[in-house]
Amino acid sequence: MTMASAKNLMIQEEGMTMAELVIALTITGALSVFLGTELQAVADRVYRDTAVAEVVGDLRYARSLAVREGQTIQVALDPDQPGMTLYRSSDASQPVAPMRNLMNRGIRTIRSTGGRVLSFHPRGTSSTPTTLTLEDRRGVQRVVTVSLTGIVRAQ
Repeated sequence: MTMASAKNLMIQEEGMTMAELVIALTITGALSVFLGTELQAVADRVYRDTAVAEVVGDLRYARSLAVREGQTIQVALDPDQPGMTLYRSSDASQPVAPMRNLMNRGIRTIRSTGGRVLSFHPRGTSSTPTTLTLEDRRGVQRVVTVSLTGIVRAQ
């Protein structure tokens, strides 16, 4: 091989053709669209699961607080917000903890079969069996149940 033919090979192999560039950009764009929607779905699921865990934790805390303090603890649900706040029945003007805002977790609505106020008594029992349904902005629902014995479960 002569020096001139080697230079021609090196010159011809520099860079990409326009067709190769368009194909590479098309593939990159398609992958980003598919991965972007999948990542958003994963993020929504994580937010929803976090909201359910927070609700379960707050309800279990209300039950344990009622047993520990020997007084009824009420959990006030706000379906418009949506959120929940814990109160001692002896002083309903002072919340036990700040209101839990579930909108930050992507929850659009919270519905309760037991009314807007749930009560845990000093023996750890609940006043009514209740099913809470949390719905996110995509319409996916998760259910939290509170039995008469005060046991809280997420489904």
